[in-house]
Amino acid sequence: MDNITTPHNSITALIKNVTQAQLVAADPSTDPELLRELGLSIDQQTRQSVAGNPNTPVDVLLRLGAEFPSQLLDNPVFPLLLLENLNLVADIPLPTLRSILKQENVPVYILEQAADQADLEVQLGLVKNVQTPKGVLNRLTQSRHPQVVESARLHINLAGELTEKYEQRIKEVIKGIIPSARQAGTGSLAVLTQICPVPEFMVEHWVQDSSYKDFFCRKLAYSPATFPNVLKHLANHTDGWTWLGVAENPNTPTETLRKLFTEKQASITLARNLNTPTDVLESLSTNQDQRVRIRVARNPNTPLNVVKGLANDTDIHVAQTAATLIAEQKGEYTAEAVRKNPKTPPDVLEKLAQKDPRTVGEHPNTPPELLLEFSKSVDERLRESVAKNPNAPVRILEQLADDESWEVRRGVAKNPNVPISLLFKQLARDTWVNSAIAYQMSSKKYNYPEAESILDILAEESTSPLETILQRLSQDGGEAARLFLARRFDLPANFLTQFAESTEVKVCEGVAQNLNTPVSSLEKLAQSPETKVREAVAQNPNTPISILEQLSKDNYYDVLLHIAQKTNLSPEILEELAGSKSDQVREKAMLNPSLPKEAVERILCGEYATGYLKLNPDFLSRHPDSLAMTLNHYAKSQFPLVSFIALNQPQISQELLQEKSLSISWLERLAIAQNPQATQQILIQLAQDSNQLVRAAAKDRLQNLSQS
Repeated sequence: MDNITTPHNSITALIKNVTQAQLVAADPSTDPELLRELGLSIDQQTRQSVAGNPNTPVDVLLRLGAEFPSQLLDNPVFPLLLLENLNLVADIPLPTLRSILKQENVPVYILEQAADQADLEVQLGLVKNVQTPKGVLNRLTQSRHPQVVESARLHINLAGELTEKYEQRIKEVIKGIIPSARQAGTGSLAVLTQICPVPEFMVEHWVQDSSYKDFFCRKLAYSPATFPNVLKHLANHTDGWTWLGVAENPNTPTETLRKLFTEKQASITLARNLNTPTDVLESLSTNQDQRVRIRVARNPNTPLNVVKGLANDTDIHVAQTAATLIAEQKGEYTAEAVRKNPKTPPDVLEKLAQKDPRTVGEHPNTPPELLLEFSKSVDERLRESVAKNPNAPVRILEQLADDESWEVRRGVAKNPNVPISLLFKQLARDTWVNSAIAYQMSSKKYNYPEAESILDILAEESTSPLETILQRLSQDGGEAARLFLARRFDLPANFLTQFAESTEVKVCEGVAQNLNTPVSSLEKLAQSPETKVREAVAQNPNTPISILEQLSKDNYYDVLLHIAQKTNLSPEILEELAGSKSDQVREKAMLNPSLPKEAVERILCGEYATGYLKLNPDFLSRHPDSLAMTLNHYAKSQFPLVSFIALNQPQISQELLQEKSLSISWLERLAIAQNPQATQQILIQLAQDSNQLVRAAAKDRLQNLSQS
């Protein structure tokens, strides 16, 4: 071995031969200075051997002890070092002292001397070590660190073995150490309370502690992801906004809603909750507040006999609401209800056609076949209603443009769906309706100042080609005329390109909204200094992805709001928008079905997790693997209660269960002892823990396993 340990061949040769380096590092005759160099090796086995070598320099030993505490304690030279230097513990680097205190074979005198250290991790290491003497523990109960004090008091050598009622003792101890909301990690706690079961005694504490009110309890009360048993406790909160949120929440249990009715009088909110019991709805139907009775009538769970009673209400608004709902249940829809609902189903419109055909003729959802039938009616008003219908097919509008009634022809002229050629080549020559065209193209707010000029243009160019008419209108018709043309669905592309160069903001905005605007013009408009123009480009469904991604860097939330709703964005950009400082932008991005699962997982581990859960309460139930990943994240939290709750869940990985079973935190080890997925090996280890609660929980689990 001499030829290996000579200074000439020392580290240079050994670096090239890891196996040889490991042999040299383990050889007790190796030169100390060479061992010093080998202690810096990138090979772990080499460094470990150096830590166990009695010939290694003391400073190197103490440094390597942080990584290899067991080898340091087993090193034959270590006891001699303690004899030579009675204050050696004070000289041991903190990282090394922290590591060796976790070892089972650490000498008791080291434990006693380490008690003088003020370092938190050293003190926690002492209270974790099962060998720590009672005298040291008594000293540690005077620590300035609350977690050390609590751990020392629960140490088996001070508190003794706990043989019965350990569950109650756990509740008492944990309730006693729950910090104020500011120090508890409430953001993470709010997430956990919406994704997994939380001990009810904790929720009871939060309800009673005023520091949890605004940020925490209210947020949970209004989130549809919050568990029913949590909502049950939040209903007892003294904060009005909190229990109102519970009254509104779709997850609130029926009995809790009934309790809110009798104790809190949350009438308006309860009246619209779909889970409110029918007997409560019946009682609310006699409430003095008109708004409450209207909401009761609209609640689909309200019994029919109650709704019929409300149809006879002395308040006309309540009575009309109830009567309309009863009629709709029978398949009878009033004309007023149909007019107010642009999404009225076609079959309903067909039923109403016999009773009120004009209302049906104007409705955007009316089937084309029915519109064609109406367009041939002898009833002039009915034909006029079809002429005004924004979804009337072009072939019907072309037919009605020749109608004998000028009012019908005027309706066609005002219809946004009328072809531009029909508008300016035929209807513009109609002296009965051309004024309607002119007024549409003029500024309404200034009493149509350009109308006469537009009429003159239409008269002068009556026989000109369409291209010439459009050119005259765009040049001489005024800004309002250019805006009208810019919005036309069938305006020739060359005019759209021309208008895109305009200095008139509204005209540019109109072009940006137009579905037929060329991509080159959209690219130019996306560079506009005007927010409204860029917003219109973002809103246009035909804007290419390249332009959308460019606009995703915009500084104005109004632009980003439309970008966030696009389903063809790259995952990276969509995730970035889901982290926007704007609540509205963030919400749109979080609701976007194209937001990748991996991005959602990162959101659930971040600042906006509770916001996402409120919008998507069923995400984790649809993705159990994401739930496991999220819980594993929170199990590593710096906040003790957060990690405790997460580590109690059965979805925690076995690797993390094993890792946290060695945690310096007794609260984390307790969670592992209670976790239903903890292995027998882990439980046997924890049954010998220094903490009486951990020990009791592990022993109880082991007993249950042996009996099953």
